[in-house]
Amino acid sequence: MKPPAAPHFRHLFAVVALAFAALSVAASGPRQLLPVEAFFDDNTIPQMALSPDGSKVAMIAPNNGRYSLALLDLTTGKSSVVVHFKDENIRSVFWKGDDTLMFTSAVEGHEIPLLASTDLAGKRVKRILESRRRQDDFSLFFGSLEDTFPWSDEHILILGYTSESDPRKIAPSIPRNATPYLYQVNVKTARRLQLSQLEPGMQDGFYDRDGNLRLAVVIEGTDLFVRSRPANGQPWRDLAKLSPLRPDWAILGLSGDGATAYILDYRPHDRGVLRTLATDTGNLGPVLFDPPAGEIRRLIQNRERTQLRAVVYEDDKIRHHWFDDTWRSLVRSLEASFAGHAVTLLNISRDEKRFLFLVSNDRNPGIYYLGDLRGPTPQIQPISALRPGLNAELMRPMTPIRFTARDGLEIHGYLTLPVGAEKRPPPLILLPHGGPWARDSWGYDREVQFLANRGYAVLQVNFRGSSGFGRQFMDAGDREWGARMQDDLTDAVQWAIAQGHADPARVGIMGASYGGYAALAGATFTPELYRVAINIVGVADLKLITRYDLRTNPISRAIYSKRVGEGDAFLTQRSPVHHVANIRVPTFHAYGRNDPRVEFTHWQALEAALKRAGKPYESHIELAEGHGFEKAEAAVKLYRAIDAFLMKHLPVDSGS
Repeated sequence: MKPPAAPHFRHLFAVVALAFAALSVAASGPRQLLPVEAFFDDNTIPQMALSPDGSKVAMIAPNNGRYSLALLDLTTGKSSVVVHFKDENIRSVFWKGDDTLMFTSAVEGHEIPLLASTDLAGKRVKRILESRRRQDDFSLFFGSLEDTFPWSDEHILILGYTSESDPRKIAPSIPRNATPYLYQVNVKTARRLQLSQLEPGMQDGFYDRDGNLRLAVVIEGTDLFVRSRPANGQPWRDLAKLSPLRPDWAILGLSGDGATAYILDYRPHDRGVLRTLATDTGNLGPVLFDPPAGEIRRLIQNRERTQLRAVVYEDDKIRHHWFDDTWRSLVRSLEASFAGHAVTLLNISRDEKRFLFLVSNDRNPGIYYLGDLRGPTPQIQPISALRPGLNAELMRPMTPIRFTARDGLEIHGYLTLPVGAEKRPPPLILLPHGGPWARDSWGYDREVQFLANRGYAVLQVNFRGSSGFGRQFMDAGDREWGARMQDDLTDAVQWAIAQGHADPARVGIMGASYGGYAALAGATFTPELYRVAINIVGVADLKLITRYDLRTNPISRAIYSKRVGEGDAFLTQRSPVHHVANIRVPTFHAYGRNDPRVEFTHWQALEAALKRAGKPYESHIELAEGHGFEKAEAAVKLYRAIDAFLMKHLPVDSGS
């Protein structure tokens, strides 16, 4: 396919104005301070989904302080709100046929969301899975979505806990480790058909087009088994026995007929290669793809899962390896048209004549486009900016970097410099990611851009223990919380200073979750390096997150023992809460009262320790938030407080 000579534009969504010029970033002028709301308010459209017939787009859109489910008719250009809740944010959406939408929503930071269906007018909403608002709440039917069944217009697969006597209620005496049942659900009526009870200890399952659980990953004691069967109710066959702490391979997906699994094989090298596995015999096929760098992230299959179209992998940026010649040619044409930007294919219509895609880069969160192949030449037309009103010209480029740690290990990361950094070294904010078994990626990051807009250089580091760089690199972080993982952050700061990217007298550290732990560790274990530390929902006490007395799963205990460590003396040594006496700099702490991951007890213990040590601090507590501040008003309040804290304790010279 030849790339279009010139994109054909027409506005489809009158509510949101789109400026194509936002994709072209001009040379930077003087720094223009933007309000906190420019980065953190809810003026964003986080998701769009194209209907199977290609005639409509469903979207998550802002509406009176919450996110609603909205609909855009591509033929008429008319938009409407389908579902809106006063106390819940709608978080995701997908289509079932051309007349039904599925959506999830959650409230007050709880992470087990409502799953519901609706007609396009929002008049027939069917609640399929209820949001679990408390950890011990077993009063409503809850569970998880197992498979969207994209080839079916009416059915999905869910895992759920229920009693046979009343399918809308959970048995009051259900134990916490109860085995769920697999259900096929009609999304238009919410009626459930119980297919089977899952294998005890099942950690993951893969389904064919008929709803048969064909592959299961099962824990028995301290062993991990991969099992297959031809259909529900048939006996299982062991395909492999793997080490749960370091398996030879992992399943990425399954073909629609259930005959072929796609696996990530770690035996050739520790970043993994893609190959097939026959589910009836366990025989492995040849290598389909060996990433030249980085790791494979996910597969792209067609709607029926009869064809593997592409594999997505990531090194310093997210990249695609295409198996489908048609879509390879089309996407490469788009990438040529939008040079310097990532093109992400989101949805393809049933007839494969229309498709939805996102064009984005490090300075622009993206613009949604509709591609149309129905005419003699391809046409593309913008639908909406993901974040309307954002001026990409005022954002700063994110540059991949790498350096060598003190023990010789190569470390990757990203550096974002503010306007004026070429004149004198700016103050630096080190921004370690959460997880820690995750990674930072290239692209628009509202927190990074907010800090750069204030005049700070921002350094993101994929320290040892991060994912995406091979298992050996991840294993190098084992039991290194507060030790070599923290050394990598220290070495990153020293690298930035040596390169002239940072003022050594004005360095701060800020992070969330594990990043919050790293901020606390920086303030307590290397207090001489930083002028401020900002901890957002950070781990303060390693004994609280390991809690081996509550981990009934032996493999969970083994993984945390391997990755974090064990023993009272060891965990105490690595826990910042026990070392607050070392703090020399102003600290800021933000927590959500409903956090299910880093529970509020971390802040209670940390605050008590700060008070005992007589250390001044600032805190920001949200009673109706969880692990991260999801509601826009809560996020704006948080970053206004952080803005004031930084201006007070790590000021940037005016006019820089």
